[in-house]
Amino acid sequence: MTGVTLFRRLAVVTAIFAYLQIALGGVVRVSGSGLGCPDWPLCHGRPYPPADVHSIIEYSHRAAGSVTGVLIIATVVLAWIVWRTRRPVVAWLATASLIGVVGEGLLGAGVVATELASWLVLIHLGLAMIILGFLVAAVAMSMAPGPGVSDPRFRWLAAIAVGATYLLLLTGSTVVASGADTACHSWPLCGSGFTFDFTGFNAFTMLHRGSVLVVGALLVFVLLRAARLPGLRAASIGTLTVFVLQVAVGAGAAVTDGELFNGLHVALATLVWAGVLTTAVLTLPRVDHDVQPSRMVAEKGSA
Repeated sequence: MTGVTLFRRLAVVTAIFAYLQIALGGVVRVSGSGLGCPDWPLCHGRPYPPADVHSIIEYSHRAAGSVTGVLIIATVVLAWIVWRTRRPVVAWLATASLIGVVGEGLLGAGVVATELASWLVLIHLGLAMIILGFLVAAVAMSMAPGPGVSDPRFRWLAAIAVGATYLLLLTGSTVVASGADTACHSWPLCGSGFTFDFTGFNAFTMLHRGSVLVVGALLVFVLLRAARLPGLRAASIGTLTVFVLQVAVGAGAAVTDGELFNGLHVALATLVWAGVLTTAVLTLPRVDHDVQPSRMVAEKGSA
């Protein structure tokens, strides 16, 4: 197994664990298990959780974070060994994820210490998405050499879609942090589903759903266009499919306020973020600086 192949496999596993940590964080939030372990880094003063469902859920989230941290360190080390001179951007992306993990650990301790301060929870999720984004970008940029997309306008449009998707995630987290998700149990609007209600907490809900409409239209346009470009079809079609599921699950979460729908809502939103980012990164050229052209062609054919 070559170093490049080993790195790709390790980076994919690391990104999967980072995704699982975020998904478990969503389960912690919707199940009310945020204080299942009221101290940090221990749980009720012990290195393992008591026989309580909320403690076990919170501890599982922390354990996934610990494994992810170890995997990220290994990914960074291997990235510098394999890509230091060949394609340095991969090593820097991996390193950025490690820097984010340090901040995420400090934020996690702060969230527990402040007993789930809503603004810290929001920042905690936002940083977790950025860490996952760096890992996903590192994986995408480590793929076989390629020219990317020649149209600079589409590359900029894809980058705008990434930023808009990230802001959409934050508006969704604001709905939960404000408690607005418990006030509006109808869809697509409030009231009976057709009322523009901007009173009280419902204003946060309306902000998020309006953002879904605007950003969703942008995502559909970008992803459908990307599906017609070489090398982007799989990522764009997969992301578009997940986005449609996400909208359906979001409607179910609004109407039922069920923990299953709420948990899936966070998990699918994270997949949409990762998919949009992957699509955007794949539009960029991937060039090896110290590899002969003939070798590049051979590796591209074997990838």
